[in-house]
Amino acid sequence: MITRLLVANRGEIARRIFRTCRELGIETVAGYSDADAGAPHVSEADLAVRLGDPMAYLDIEAIVRAAERSGADAVHPGYGFLSEHAAFAEAVIEAGLTWVGPPPAAIAAMGSKIEAKRLMAEAGVPVLPSLTVRAADGEIIGGATGGWQYPLLVKAAAGGGGRGMRVVGTPADLDRALASARREAEAAFGDGTVFVEPLLERARHIEVQILADVHGTVWALGERECSIQRRHQKVVEECPSPAVTPELRATLEAAAVRAAEAIGYVGAGTVEFLVKGDTVAFLEMNTRLQVEHPVTELVYGLDLVELQLRVAEGEPLPGARPSPTGHAIEVRLYAEDGAYLPQSGTVDLFEVRGPVRVDSGVESGSTVSTHYDPMLAKIISFGHSRGEAIRKLTTALDRARIHGLTTNRVLLRNILRSRAFRDGDTHTGFLEEHRIDAHQPPTEQEVLAAALAIAARHRSEATVQRSLPGGWRNVRSQPQVARFEEAEAVYDPPPPGVVRAGPYQVVMETDGLRRTFEIAHYESCVYVGDTRLTPLPRLPEPAEEHAPGSLLAPMPGSVLRVEVEQGAAVSKGQVVLVLEAMKMEHQIAAPAAGVVSAVMVEKGSQVEAGAVLAIIEEGEA
Repeated sequence: MITRLLVANRGEIARRIFRTCRELGIETVAGYSDADAGAPHVSEADLAVRLGDPMAYLDIEAIVRAAERSGADAVHPGYGFLSEHAAFAEAVIEAGLTWVGPPPAAIAAMGSKIEAKRLMAEAGVPVLPSLTVRAADGEIIGGATGGWQYPLLVKAAAGGGGRGMRVVGTPADLDRALASARREAEAAFGDGTVFVEPLLERARHIEVQILADVHGTVWALGERECSIQRRHQKVVEECPSPAVTPELRATLEAAAVRAAEAIGYVGAGTVEFLVKGDTVAFLEMNTRLQVEHPVTELVYGLDLVELQLRVAEGEPLPGARPSPTGHAIEVRLYAEDGAYLPQSGTVDLFEVRGPVRVDSGVESGSTVSTHYDPMLAKIISFGHSRGEAIRKLTTALDRARIHGLTTNRVLLRNILRSRAFRDGDTHTGFLEEHRIDAHQPPTEQEVLAAALAIAARHRSEATVQRSLPGGWRNVRSQPQVARFEEAEAVYDPPPPGVVRAGPYQVVMETDGLRRTFEIAHYESCVYVGDTRLTPLPRLPEPAEEHAPGSLLAPMPGSVLRVEVEQGAAVSKGQVVLVLEAMKMEHQIAAPAAGVVSAVMVEKGSQVEAGAVLAIIEEGEA
């Protein structure tokens, strides 16, 4: 029996596992890195043990020692990090601890996507053809892609999450894509082996949740639609898929069960497929709990973490497989900008309201580090119908207040509101095809509300004549205007419709409709609801000016590679250098044709967001 569990993970998934442990009466231990010393999951655990530097979640010895020091008798790996490393599972078991996961042999069998495809083909699970690219020298093993139809997809043999994955549009792009994918895979997983397979464009990404016990029972718990992705990482997931028929569901579930039985699987796992028309192709098997497991939990009325723990204790799965009811949708809230670049910093306010489930790794005051994935939370809705689930989730995103960091909240909300999503017309190229807007300019009322609130706050903090209205002058020459980076508004005299204006709440009425705006003030900006407005100073300080053509770092990171030299001619879109942030490569390209007049960094340089990396002078050499 498990009495004290160490979670070898962080953030949202650690808190999720702790929640079930509290309900089961199991004590919890958080192993934490130096970067996470003040994180919410650390304070929520009954005990916490320091592991070491920010990447200590990949240190097998440190985690096993932490479990032993804390008196834990079991280890749950969560997802990511070491969750799919057979050597970690073996080390936990050899230490006499209970491993909450599949047998090491099953993890190893699926640890290489190349070997996994071979095993699945032998088990009668449909797969796509593929060619392996050796990590050591980049040689393509087993043939060539010359007779294949483009586009192709390059994928890392180890790991997932979109790292080490590249789309190749033409034969001329193949070598660069292979080299880039190999580097990123090596950095993220310690294994630069990749493989190439045909890309099924406009295919759906469908996965099946499986659950197996040590007594030979395997459940297939329906399917999840995970087609909406950016940078090959999922953004929206739902259960069931709006496109899967009962016949297709039976095919997918049968294939998933065959996959589990072929490797002697035990515990929770996921078998992923690409589906396009009549084509069903095995993608990979994740030998762990998935990020999107909550949608299956809500539709099937299960706690998958609880079942993981009971299976690890040797219990059989309880009775018959449950039947699905209703519809669930999950969105992943990331700290990132409209170009999908990760953001770091402080979450000043985190508040999500509405009839939804929120699995979060942060709270108000949390710090988002550059060391880890920028996902802040998962927001999940459940409804008796798909339409009801969409409505609940859309409303929750509308009412959410996340201050301090740029997030993808607007993008998520606009996806849910789009006609294509509501019609269920989704596929892996959804965001590229529909160009869903990730930005929402402030409305005139929001700008006015911000201006009025700032004026009211100034008056409330005044040391003399506090009773005078904001912006009052005994000789009025022209209206008072508040200017923000995003817009401006005339606030004195206030236009008709302003019912009440205080520092933290402004009420306005238009055509008989009254609306209340909640205001939050910070050092450099003000939020109206979740809309950020940045006041422009009346007397701005001299600002540092960058030379025309300066390429600025879009985020903090390290320079992985510089591909040009000073004096070199470059074409528009040519890669100038590559940054690495959060274990992913980010290419910095020339905005126009010209000449490299200066290179300000070198390989290995650590740069802050906004740093000048290079300067491109437009024109010919």
